[in-house]
Amino acid sequence: MRSRPSYLLGMDAGGTKTICVLADHRGNVVGLGRSGCGNYQATGRVAAGREIGRAIQFAIRQAGIRPADVAAGFYGISGADREEDFVAIRKILEPVNPAAEMFLENDTMIALRAGTVDGVGLGLISGTGTNAIGFNRQGERLQVGGWGSPYLGDFGSAPDIAATAFRLAQRGQDGRGQPTLLYDKLIRALGVEKLLDICQWDHADTRRHLDVAAYAPLVFEAAHEGDEVANQILEFAGKEVSLAAKAVLRALFQPADPIAVVLGGSVFQRGSHPGMVNALEHEIRREFRNVKFTVLDRDPVIGAVLAATDKCLGQAKGDFEMNLVRSYQEFIASK
Repeated sequence: MRSRPSYLLGMDAGGTKTICVLADHRGNVVGLGRSGCGNYQATGRVAAGREIGRAIQFAIRQAGIRPADVAAGFYGISGADREEDFVAIRKILEPVNPAAEMFLENDTMIALRAGTVDGVGLGLISGTGTNAIGFNRQGERLQVGGWGSPYLGDFGSAPDIAATAFRLAQRGQDGRGQPTLLYDKLIRALGVEKLLDICQWDHADTRRHLDVAAYAPLVFEAAHEGDEVANQILEFAGKEVSLAAKAVLRALFQPADPIAVVLGGSVFQRGSHPGMVNALEHEIRREFRNVKFTVLDRDPVIGAVLAATDKCLGQAKGDFEMNLVRSYQEFIASK
C-alpha cells in the first residue's frame, strides 16, 4: 500500500452514463467525472474506453491530484458478465486506469455493496437491463441473467416493460386483448394520432428512433391509476426477476439464512407503483423467509468507492461510509 496522501477511485459505468468518484482515506469526495455509456457491449470497445477515460480524467482534474496519487480503483462496469467480458474490459481499462491496484466487477455488485455493510447478499438490477448477482460469506459468487441478449431469457427491464405495454395497448385497441389506459397515454407521449402511426417510423424515408425504455414510467403511472393491464405487466415483470433471484439464492444460501437483497436500477429506484416489487418480494419469501429487501436510495458509485476501500484499507467502517455519503451529496449539490 502506498503512503498517504493516496486516493480511492470508484466507478459506475452503465449503458447510459459513466460516473467516476475520487475520495480520500477519510471518505471526503475530492473529484467527480461524468461521461457517456461505458458498456462496451452497447457502443464497442473504443467508444466505451473513451468514455471511461474521460470520466477518470475529469475527476482527477477536478481533484487537482496526480494520477499516481490514486491507490486503488474499483470499477463496476455494465457488461462485465462472462469471463470473456472481463478479459475484454480489463484490456479497455489498462490504458486509462491510474490506480496502483485495479479491481473489476459487474455494476450490480457495487449496487449491492452500496446497500449493505459488507457486500454479502443479492443484488438485483432492473433498468436498461436486468441482472442478479449474489455473494455469500464463503466468497462464492453467482450471476443469473443479465447477459445482454434478448434471446437468453431475461425479462423485467425498462425496455421489456415498455415494449409489453406497446403490444398490449395495440391489442386492447384492435380487439385482440383487454382495453387499457396505456393506449391513450402512449399516443399522447408519442405525439401521434394512433399507435399504428409508429409503423411509418421504420420507413427509410421517415426513419425515427423509438426509445422504447423511455415509456416504461407510463406503465407505473397507469398502474397507479388502477389500470388492470398495467398492473399485470408489473406483476409479471416482478415474477420474472424473482426467477433469477431464487436461482442465485438457492445456490449460495440456505432457506433460513438472513439475506440482504438490494434492488437497484431506474425501474426499482424510480418506479412510482409497488406492484413489481411486491410481486418480486412475495415470490422470493415463499422460499427464503428471512430476506430483508432494500431499494437502493443512493448512487451505486458509492458502493464502488466502498469496495475500493475494502480492498485497499480493510472493510470500510461506519464513520467512513457516513462521511462518504454526506460528502458525495454535498459535492453533487455544489456542482
